[in-house]
Amino acid sequence: MNSDDLPDNVIPLFSKDAQAEKRQQMIETWEAMYLQHDQTLTDVKTAASLRVAMQVVELLLDGAQAFDVISEEQRAQLLTIAQTGHEAADEFQR
Repeated sequence: MNSDDLPDNVIPLFSKDAQAEKRQQMIETWEAMYLQHDQTLTDVKTAASLRVAMQVVELLLDGAQAFDVISEEQRAQLLTIAQTGHEAADEFQR
């Protein structure tokens, strides 16, 4: 049985989710960038600093949308990308 044979209400446990894979790659890129600067997101203060930086990015995007520099849809798309910073901070604190 392949995934084409499954009923619509079944989600295969081991299917490849391309979006999830890309998000994981982005999360790993965050750590790689920090490592290039002799830092790591496994450090509590470094992870906290990344979270603050992502909050600033979110505020900047909110302001850009409020002043019609970007659309609401663009803001949402950019926030989705920026969210990987929060996810990276969380991932390496586990």
